[in-house]
Amino acid sequence: MLLRRVIHSVGLVLFVASAMLAFNIFHHDVQTTYATSTVSSADTYTPGGSNPWGTAFDSKGRVWVALPGCDPSPQCSASTGPGKLAVFDPSSKSWVGTYSLPSGYAQPLFLAFDKQGQLWFPMPMADALGMFDPNSQSFQEWTLSSSGVGPWDVAIDSKGLIWFTEHYSNKIGYFDPSNQTFNEIATPSGSSQPYGIAIDKSDNVWFTENNSSVALIGEYTTQGNLLEYKIRNGSTSGLTPHLITVDGNGNMWWTEGWVGMIGELKVSSAVPGTNNGVTEYAYKASCSTCGSHASGITVDGKGQIWFDDSLQSTFGSLPISGKGGFSLYNTPTQNAHPHDGLNVDAQNRIWFDEEFVNKLALATQATSSTSPTATSAPSATPTSASSSTPTATTTTSPSPTPTTPPSSTSVIAQDSFIRPNQSLWGKASNGTTWGGDANAAKVFSISSSAGQVSGNGNNYSAVLGPAATNADVLFSGSTSKFQNSNIGSVLRWTDGNNWYKAYIDGTSLVVQKKVKGTGTILATTPFSAKAGTNYSLRFHIVGSTLSAKVWATSSPEPTNWMITTTDTTWQSGYCGLRMLLASGTTATFTSYVVTTA
Repeated sequence: MLLRRVIHSVGLVLFVASAMLAFNIFHHDVQTTYATSTVSSADTYTPGGSNPWGTAFDSKGRVWVALPGCDPSPQCSASTGPGKLAVFDPSSKSWVGTYSLPSGYAQPLFLAFDKQGQLWFPMPMADALGMFDPNSQSFQEWTLSSSGVGPWDVAIDSKGLIWFTEHYSNKIGYFDPSNQTFNEIATPSGSSQPYGIAIDKSDNVWFTENNSSVALIGEYTTQGNLLEYKIRNGSTSGLTPHLITVDGNGNMWWTEGWVGMIGELKVSSAVPGTNNGVTEYAYKASCSTCGSHASGITVDGKGQIWFDDSLQSTFGSLPISGKGGFSLYNTPTQNAHPHDGLNVDAQNRIWFDEEFVNKLALATQATSSTSPTATSAPSATPTSASSSTPTATTTTSPSPTPTTPPSSTSVIAQDSFIRPNQSLWGKASNGTTWGGDANAAKVFSISSSAGQVSGNGNNYSAVLGPAATNADVLFSGSTSKFQNSNIGSVLRWTDGNNWYKAYIDGTSLVVQKKVKGTGTILATTPFSAKAGTNYSLRFHIVGSTLSAKVWATSSPEPTNWMITTTDTTWQSGYCGLRMLLASGTTATFTSYVVTTA
């Protein structure tokens, strides 16, 4: 779907109100000047989901959007189903994928990618942390030990720790994927309602305390100290710090909710327990009766702080110097409610959610002046604290550790099956063509973004990718019944009579080989599978060692292999899927990926 063009010229240019002095804050004059860039904006409807929220960019520059399907105020209804993730490709100006969270999951709000390209998302309504692996197209979930904590915004540090705020329980926490543990740190105030979170270059963790009766900026240092900074000394009525970001100089910026301001903390001047180094910048509302609510915030590579106001339905920028004035622009669609999904990509394009109209918006700036150059700032570690340092508590996650291929692996074949309905399987999503029976037998088809095979009592093979010696096949799929039927994957496949296969038949997980049409069971283990339920099966071979495991796709991947056996018959061959389907049985496949092992 192409972006629906709605071009906007430079909007209102606003100034900082001198009334800031009344709040007893450090006053910084901002002149009224016109912007030095022209900004055009456009938007597009999100596919098959509603209430777009958080955004993140993958290594290909694609925009991922969380679609919770609800507006948490402060929580979504218990009747709200699992949310979705959608992917927009700027190069093709189209949505290229939509992934529904499995049954039993809740709604994602914020998103963050780790160094391995895995997408993490807290689910506050389930007190859980989720992860989606785009390579295997599989989900995993880890549940916190306490209920009612509300994991909210998310950020990932250089060590790979997944940090998040706990909006309902007045804590921040992190998840360590290496040992599957959660750690939580409570704020001194029992009603702080932490919201946004960001990590500076030194791995200090910064967060906002969203309750207007608290209205603080928190920092959890790498030394394990929890520090808090005042935003102002006077009244904090309506001051609800939302999202937070760090600029190129190491200074912190945040939005201030209902008061129509954004704030800055110069870290070199910061003193815990005071508002030293804090400046608040007020912008003038374009709608006098709409109210203000500053929500999303980010920084571009040109030295501009970008933010949005959901009630004004505007977005705008301010130089990190605080000089030069605000520039505000209307959203492409009126009353769109831009919110927490504001983000800037590597090309300095501004992306933001339009929550109430179910759209993703893009703003492009064409600069006419040289971008400011950021300078280094001292380390963001104050020398004193205003409160005692809490002790972090550690709890073990109840969910098993997902087994993932080593980082040295590479994807050699994959298919999401997301393409128009058609007979046969045609070309996979990675552009290669399916072999075996997949493009020869009429029982194969693509239907509703899934690969289907309609059985008539025969065996079928579908192979994809180059021949391989050591490989790992992971697929997700289901069958309408298991009576006289099974579904599985093959390694070192030569033809329909020569291969290794791992499959489920409703009662067992089986590893089998076939040589010149004669089958031999190498290993088997009990596994009860239900018709119509989606399962994920991983089949792995290195040298003469074959390993297999299977699990319900809606559950985390098991830690250990369920079967490990050895055989030296086949040294190399193709990877793929193989199934035996009784007449009237339909197999459905939703993802397939092969990596080197």
